[in-house]
Amino acid sequence: MPERKTEAVWIESRRRWQINVQVDGVRKTFTCSTPGRRGKAAAERKADAWLAGERPTTDSNVGLLLDKYVAYLQETKSVGHASQYGGFVRLYIKPIIGVKRMSRLTEGDMQAVIDLAYSKRGLSAKTLQDVRGCMMNWLKWCRKRDLSKLHAEDLTIPAGARKSEKRVMEPDSLKKLMTSEVTSWHCKEHTDWFIHAYRFAVCTGLRPGELLGLERQDVNGPKVTIRRSYNVRGEVTQGKNRNARRTIQIPKQAEAELTAQAEMLKKAGILSPYLFPDRSGARAREGNLYQAWQRYCKYNGIPQISLYELRHTFVSVNKEMPAGLKKMTVGHSRDMDTEGVYGHEMAGDLEKAAGYTEAAFKKILEMQ
Repeated sequence: MPERKTEAVWIESRRRWQINVQVDGVRKTFTCSTPGRRGKAAAERKADAWLAGERPTTDSNVGLLLDKYVAYLQETKSVGHASQYGGFVRLYIKPIIGVKRMSRLTEGDMQAVIDLAYSKRGLSAKTLQDVRGCMMNWLKWCRKRDLSKLHAEDLTIPAGARKSEKRVMEPDSLKKLMTSEVTSWHCKEHTDWFIHAYRFAVCTGLRPGELLGLERQDVNGPKVTIRRSYNVRGEVTQGKNRNARRTIQIPKQAEAELTAQAEMLKKAGILSPYLFPDRSGARAREGNLYQAWQRYCKYNGIPQISLYELRHTFVSVNKEMPAGLKKMTVGHSRDMDTEGVYGHEMAGDLEKAAGYTEAAFKKILEMQ
């Protein structure tokens, strides 16, 4: 049993005893609100009981190691990430390989997880890829703790797995979006509160969470820096990948929407740090934005697509933009060294990318 090297301390601001312990890279906090020595002893007993729990070895059941991994995610990762991977473990992975001994686990056993999730559960190709990613990250976690030497780099997705169809706005619908501001609310026609957010999204290719995370301090003339993103749970993150934090130069159409948005907020008497806040000036929630978008599409006769598919629309509109500029603008993952990044900026690629978007939208809006 690992030896506890710390004692519980009284946290006056929270009126409780608290002790932190760590083993195998997993950190846990135990508390007790009972004052005095009895409370201190109770918190320490909880910590000792956890430390005395079964310690994983190469001969442990895979199920135990999966549980340890989920506990590690809950301690170190976002709620959304831990919840997603925890669901994959519970529903698809543990039922198939949980009873195996770690020392006897093979790449074929892990492939069976994917194959059965496809044949028995009918999961899409995207979800199967996410399940594979979960298993690969778990295996890496095990290797770092000398619990396995297994590498499973050749796990494949069944060829028949369905791929989700990504929809985009047709030119007629896109033109309507850029010209109609009205929506229906309580059976009456109103100007849509988020109209400039929709238009800014389709003109820049931002993810919905990035759109809602934009603040006034992120705008410097025609350049906008994406520093944060909010997930559906309202948690602030640094973005989907390492290239999500980026600076882009927005096209003139997007600049016009920022100007119109500022005028709308001023007219409503709202002073907010967010570029696209809700009616109270607070950060808008993605669920509310999505509902408003669905109402807008229905009222204007626009085929229903998701807010995220406005990003796909941006990519489709910019067919003429070189792939490198497009990846830089939308924040797709790719290997990039520091010199390369600064070289792009010095060469004026941000301005070039904005120019492609301006030309593409101008062509659509001038269509008869």
